[in-house]
Amino acid sequence: MKRLALIGLVACLVLPGAASSLPLWELEGTGNRVHILGSVHFLRARDYPLPDALMKVYDDADVIVFEIDLSSLDPLATAAALQRIAIDPRGEDLEDHLGAGKYRSAQSLAADIDIDLTALRPYEPWFAALQITQLRMAQLGFDGTYGIETQLTLRAVQDAREIGGLESLDDQFAALDSLPAPAQRKFLMQTLEDAAEIEDDLDRIIAAWRTGDTATLEEELLTGLADQPELYERILVQRNRSWTKQIIRFTKSPRNYLVVVGALHLVGDDSVIRMLEDAGYTARQLH
Repeated sequence: MKRLALIGLVACLVLPGAASSLPLWELEGTGNRVHILGSVHFLRARDYPLPDALMKVYDDADVIVFEIDLSSLDPLATAAALQRIAIDPRGEDLEDHLGAGKYRSAQSLAADIDIDLTALRPYEPWFAALQITQLRMAQLGFDGTYGIETQLTLRAVQDAREIGGLESLDDQFAALDSLPAPAQRKFLMQTLEDAAEIEDDLDRIIAAWRTGDTATLEEELLTGLADQPELYERILVQRNRSWTKQIIRFTKSPRNYLVVVGALHLVGDDSVIRMLEDAGYTARQLH
């Protein structure tokens, strides 16, 4: 799964002072302005300030739309959702899902990156994989509070800007929770196997993001999904289809929109950008 642990998390790390075109597009031929930005959810303090181009499209927008509306999340409701979705209702834990042998292998791989898998034992494999990615990112100095979505949400709340979401938290969890058991096991084991290489992957992704190199972003972010068709279909294709329909509705509004989604969703043959183009819209990457 090389790079799979980075899905939606490390596709557009910001380097201050770097000239770039960014993974940032504008739809042409609409009555309003709709910008679409590729993002990640984790950054470091030293990655600030954000590029001027990003803040320019933020300032232009009447509505800021994220994958989910972080400003509306309730911590208690989120915890309840986790109990409902991320824990097997039959009472089976991670070892039950993996089997004793594979669970021991997972423990060993986790220990290699200083992660204790015991804390994740109550959860299903897909959620354990997400948590391992977040723990590994934290080890490398990345923090969700510095992520573009979090920072833009804070700014939008302060500015009394309207905030929207393309899906709910339950929708996001369901996309992975619906994976067949073999696909979940593969997702987790590949995440563990690749976790040690994340730092090298970040360097390549950062360099590509700085220059708006979508070909390299596509290679780095999508290659690992080639042999996991169920995961590709659920976390990418199905969600991109839904999001594209909503973005098309945004083009009918008199207001201007900034849509912020993981950069994974904006590259490749099944990207939101390609789907919009197939629907007759022209998406111009900003330079």
